[in-house]
Amino acid sequence: MKFYFHFKLTKATEKGIALILSLLALSILTLIGLTMMFVSSTETLINRNSKMKLSNLYASESAAEEARDRIKGFLNSGLLSLSDPNQVVYITSNTSINPTTGDANSNPYYDPDYSSAITATLVPSELGPIKFSWVKIIQKTESRAGYSLDDSGSNNDVRVFFGYDKLQPNAKASQYVNSGSRPATYTGSPVYLVTALTKDSAGYKQMIRADISGVPQPPLNAALFSKDAISVSSDTVFVQGNDEDQTSLTNLNGLESQGSISGSMTNVAGSPLPTRPNSAFSYNIDSLIKTLKPPSSREIEKVAPAISKLPDGTYVGDGLNLGRIPAEGDSSQGTFADGPLNISNSTGQGILVVNGDLSVTGSFIYYGLIVVKGKVYFNGGSASGIEIHGAIIASSVNGDQSTLLTGNVKVLNNSYFVRKQFSSLQYSRLAYREIF
Repeated sequence: MKFYFHFKLTKATEKGIALILSLLALSILTLIGLTMMFVSSTETLINRNSKMKLSNLYASESAAEEARDRIKGFLNSGLLSLSDPNQVVYITSNTSINPTTGDANSNPYYDPDYSSAITATLVPSELGPIKFSWVKIIQKTESRAGYSLDDSGSNNDVRVFFGYDKLQPNAKASQYVNSGSRPATYTGSPVYLVTALTKDSAGYKQMIRADISGVPQPPLNAALFSKDAISVSSDTVFVQGNDEDQTSLTNLNGLESQGSISGSMTNVAGSPLPTRPNSAFSYNIDSLIKTLKPPSSREIEKVAPAISKLPDGTYVGDGLNLGRIPAEGDSSQGTFADGPLNISNSTGQGILVVNGDLSVTGSFIYYGLIVVKGKVYFNGGSASGIEIHGAIIASSVNGDQSTLLTGNVKVLNNSYFVRKQFSSLQYSRLAYREIF
């Protein structure tokens, strides 16, 4: 016997299933909508936070740049001191902000590193609408930086400098703790620790820290140093290592080279030596040029717009003004040629940096330091000839180039003009990091 069961969906049953499916679909759509709203809200918050972070970061960086630009003025006015590491300047964007009063609970702009042991001066910002909170300028020590520079394993309160080891061949400019034997064997300038804080009304904040120092003058051993051989073609070439500046006498060798020195030495003089061939001393030319290239100097196209550049990258010019000479005003500047430079009948003052060979013909008078990554060719063919009052560093990388002096040429050591050029340079940023 067989039984057959027949199920028949009534209209009521169909309506129930449709309701369930509708509710399920509505739930899924609602879940999708809520998810999209959550994702959209999250992205909006992320974008807002990112925008506020970037805004505060840029404000803090602007504050650090203002500090870098004003350090020299603070030193000249006595608000900062090269010899006193406990003098500090706070630049504030608003006179109501004082990072030295109260504590972290009572003052939202309080500097947790502030100490009554330092002498603090508050000055207003010159940036106007840039709404940072404050930026602090103080000399750097290991303890203030929070790390050791001399591998002693312990941080101390000795000041940190930026400069060169005068006794190490091919030395690079670097930071060092100015203690022990270093004050006698190094040449450099203090490093300033610049800390900038930006905190807005919504509570977003950003702090950055930068190491800033003056551009150090490289150690000078000779009126003209060349890593490669030096050739003097005639007795019309004068090289004087004895200092023209008698107020701060710094005598140098006349000619110095890691290679040979040949030719007429009739008018070559210096102290302790007129010539020093096969010298063990040298320069790390790439590091030196990196230190002196823009923004420490200006591109030669901006200094002398009449300069031409050949397809091979060589700069060529005649009658150029590479900075006013002292008789025309007390001004100086750095000039950077990113390639070989061939000039004639020109004048200038400052620091001339040539990333290649330097060839000078006709007349040329220059006051300051000339740094050349390659060989130097001086041919003073005119009556006035070529005069350099300062010093020359020529240090090629390949070691197969020679420096040639011919015709009417004078290279005269003048420590005043070299010092003057470096003292005129803006302070440079050595390092940068975000604190939070």
